Amino acid sequence: MNKHLRNASIALTLLLPSMAFAEQESQMSLSVGAFEVFDDNTAAEIGVEYRFSPQASAFNLIPTLGATLTSDGGYWGYAGVRYDIYLNNNWILTPNFAIAAYEQGGGVDLGYDIEFRTGAELAYQFSDKSRLGLGLYHLSNANIGENNPGAESLILSYSF
Repeated sequence: MNKHLRNASIALTLLLPSMAFAEQESQMSLSVGAFEVFDDNTAAEIGVEYRFSPQASAFNLIPTLGATLTSDGGYWGYAGVRYDIYLNNNWILTPNFAIAAYEQGGGVDLGYDIEFRTGAELAYQFSDKSRLGLGLYHLSNANIGENNPGAESLILSYSF
């Protein structure tokens, strides 16, 4: 098994116990945005994320699985959690955290195969429970690699 597949398998195994109890109120999210948004090497990115329903047994955390591709050939798969903070009936602030298996492709070398994705999304929830959100996240290896430049992404997402 190659190291990327092994690392992704480890991340998924950590979250599987909470995912097994997920209810049917899950969502799919599609996103587009800019990777390395604050640098000269900005690349386009697209992503897909599966958001399980909130887990009452785990403080209403929302387990997630996702994948992202960039226009410079980078890609990563990740597993993580989100937490919805309802500001009112329509606006939701959602901090999130994930562990990612990263491949740089022709893009930035983030210094390690395992990266941590931390961020937040502000979304408007429509009456059908779909959401349109603007998110900002940081991807870095938390200094577990020799090099840790990190990268930020600004994304627009639609969840349904």
